[in-house]
Amino acid sequence: EQWYQRRVRGDPRSRLVIHLLLGLFVGYYVWDVTCLHHVMSAVGMYTLFRVLPWDLAAGANFLFQLGYILAGYYYNNVGEDYAINWTTTMAPVTLKMMGLGFDLNDGKEKGTKLPGLLRIIGHVFFVGTYLVGPMDDFKRFSAFIDGTLFDENNGPKLSVGSQRLALGVLYLLISVITTAFFTTDFMFSHQFMEIHFVLRLLYITLWGYFNLYRYMAVWCVAESTCMYMGYTYNGPDRWDALYNFGNTAFHCSLSVQSLIDTWNIRTSAWCAKHIYKRCKFLGNKTLSQLLTMLFLALWHGVHFGYFLFFFQEFLYGMVMEKGAANNTLLQEIASTLPPKLVTFSRWIFIKVFMSFTFVPFELYFFSKIMHIYGSVYYCVPIVSAIIITSNVVFAGKTAKTE
Repeated sequence: EQWYQRRVRGDPRSRLVIHLLLGLFVGYYVWDVTCLHHVMSAVGMYTLFRVLPWDLAAGANFLFQLGYILAGYYYNNVGEDYAINWTTTMAPVTLKMMGLGFDLNDGKEKGTKLPGLLRIIGHVFFVGTYLVGPMDDFKRFSAFIDGTLFDENNGPKLSVGSQRLALGVLYLLISVITTAFFTTDFMFSHQFMEIHFVLRLLYITLWGYFNLYRYMAVWCVAESTCMYMGYTYNGPDRWDALYNFGNTAFHCSLSVQSLIDTWNIRTSAWCAKHIYKRCKFLGNKTLSQLLTMLFLALWHGVHFGYFLFFFQEFLYGMVMEKGAANNTLLQEIASTLPPKLVTFSRWIFIKVFMSFTFVPFELYFFSKIMHIYGSVYYCVPIVSAIIITSNVVFAGKTAKTE
């Protein structure tokens, strides 16, 4: 510890080399030589900004990074179920390099300089965010390496990271136990079709809900690693800068939008900054949101399920739910019911829609997705269509009373 404080904490170059070597070791251990794809992402970004005017380089870098990961998806994942390979980690790496390119171009008027290649590669392989995120930016990484992110004599307490780690382990245990009972294979069996419709609906809801727990587990463990190092500094005695999902808010969400706001928070913030706001020239928020969803689908992969998943997120969050806020029929129905019953109904409604929206994300292929939707008579899409239609019919109108 004394050697680290004396020789590394005060020496950015030594710190950079140590964290880079650690990240490269992890990359090689997990992905073998295919971790070189992640190096190429950084090299490509650096080269483009060295040889092109930065206005052109930012656009060229965006296309290069997106094209690289899509090629990886195509040659590794098409025609089979999702395979965990170097493209899994390439997803956060791609956003890191895209974001750095945009930030460099945005800051050129302020004299922003191109970082060294070694530091860019160090950002890619920073062990806390390398494998699965959470998303960070180069500014935070650079401040961490330079020792200016926080007062290192007053760093985070051990309990800060341990609490998030414990939460991650808890979610992992729940995921392992529950997914053993709620399996994908059972939903494609004859026995599944023989149980009552309500039980099938409940089964799919619980299957989707508990399958999400593995994402929570991975994110919490990754966040805890960053917390232990102080990388998540967010002001005095605050170490939550890289929180990727809202624990309590996620489970208690009563609307599609509030659910979205609690999930993959860092990636959503990245998309808002670098995709959604850059579509401002279109003059249409809905179109900007749709293009952002299209980008997210492409970033996740080339399977049909990803596009359906994000289309449904757009449809339910932007179209159905926002329209329902002005639906006088729904408002009148809600006014006749006890408030607690309305709240509980909304909570159940969100959980059902969340799980059915997750089906395409998990199953990828059209035939599999339609099999699950058909097993409950496409009730969720039908209910959605009814609500959207009623939003139009009863928008802003005064409901008739007897």
